[in-house]
Amino acid sequence: MAKKIVTLYVDDASLRLLVIQGQRVKKWAELPLEPGLVKSNVVVKVNEVALKVKQLLKSQKVHAKKVIVGLSGLHCLTRPVVLPELPREMLAEAVVREAKRVLPMPPEQLYLSWQTLPAQKGETRLFMVAVPRRIADALLGMLHRAGLKPRLMDLKPLALARIVWETTAVIVDVQPTEFDIVIMADKVPQPIRTIPFPSEELSGQDKLLMIRNELSRTIEFYNSNNKEKPLAPDVPVFFSCELVDETGLWQVLSNELGRPVLPLSSPLRHSEQLSSRYLVNIGLALKELKEMAGPSLANVNSLPVDYRPKPISLVRIVVLPSAVVVLASLVLLSFVVQDTSANIDSLYSRLNYANQLLAQRALQKARLEKDIAELEKKLTETQGSLDTYTVALGTIETQGRQINGDLNITVNKLSETMSLVGINHENSELTIQGRATDEAEVLSYARRLENSGRFFEVVVAKVSRLEDGTLDFTLLLRLRGS
Repeated sequence: MAKKIVTLYVDDASLRLLVIQGQRVKKWAELPLEPGLVKSNVVVKVNEVALKVKQLLKSQKVHAKKVIVGLSGLHCLTRPVVLPELPREMLAEAVVREAKRVLPMPPEQLYLSWQTLPAQKGETRLFMVAVPRRIADALLGMLHRAGLKPRLMDLKPLALARIVWETTAVIVDVQPTEFDIVIMADKVPQPIRTIPFPSEELSGQDKLLMIRNELSRTIEFYNSNNKEKPLAPDVPVFFSCELVDETGLWQVLSNELGRPVLPLSSPLRHSEQLSSRYLVNIGLALKELKEMAGPSLANVNSLPVDYRPKPISLVRIVVLPSAVVVLASLVLLSFVVQDTSANIDSLYSRLNYANQLLAQRALQKARLEKDIAELEKKLTETQGSLDTYTVALGTIETQGRQINGDLNITVNKLSETMSLVGINHENSELTIQGRATDEAEVLSYARRLENSGRFFEVVVAKVSRLEDGTLDFTLLLRLRGS
């Protein structure tokens, strides 16, 4: 019988359940959530949401306890990381160091997950996912109270990227409270943005305008940071959005963006029209149905280690059979002792066999001693490599503190009405992209940065007014010592 996969997605507005058997969607259902049960991706009222989950499973007659769970990308962080080539045993420490350097939250407040990616010689490439502990603990605690055992966990943007078959593409998914933008370049999702709508009552036209503006900014930001390989004009944009179900709007979006715009569709079979709202569940299921998934290399299990099913102990497997063997041997030995006089020839034969076995064990011991000597030699060599990498990581950490100090100044000097949309720290120059209400606010921010003494020169490179009345600005900051 084909394997059954149960996926559950939780966001502020609803619970979405989807059951797959084989490669066919068998069931799907949605249960709306009252406001306040889940807020900004955090399960606030654990007991009430757990009862809702039980209600949804019961209504659909789903009795499975093991599920693949998804959560919004809001407040969660993803990042491809390139490090010097490292032994596998050093990866965990290297990831924590890199998280301290590049993430805005301390690692102690995050659950970090990662996977290795194909890399050039001399490099280690990783894809890192960071989920705030308060979000994961609340979600997984709720599932426990609902009687469920999550096997895998994933972020919605990564699940959606798994549906697309192109190696390079742009993905946009729109939900009632938020929307996601994913740029997948050479099979790796980067960057990923989850943006909340300022209000659920926002009109469909206003939502589309906001999506178009943020999409244009994201593509522009990516291209400015990947000048050697920007997104070509023919790279498609895959939309999952009930706002644009009308065929005519696809062409309007395509014309405005200057790119082909296509609907994001499910690769799995289903008997009826399946709403695009369930595509995240499809993407979750593709974590296991890898033969149906697209080329995305990001397939991290974000489920914290503490919540994963405990592996069966080898000790438990071995001890009981060993005890049975020992007991059987003792019983056999008692019979042999009692019947020694009648079976002396048999005992001599067994003694010869035992001597042969001992000789084999001695040979095996000699081989093991040789292997141990070789391993000790490799360990000594590895220790030398470890010392070298420790020095390299110390240098990287020092540079990271310098960069973090620059970034902290740029954020702390912002006024309450300003926001940043992009920061690029390269060589001796820091590029800041942001939004402000007027030009005076931009100039005041530039003066504050210059007066901080952190930077040698602050230049207002670009100021332009957007359709919503706000200003889009770019500042170039030359660092001290450049």
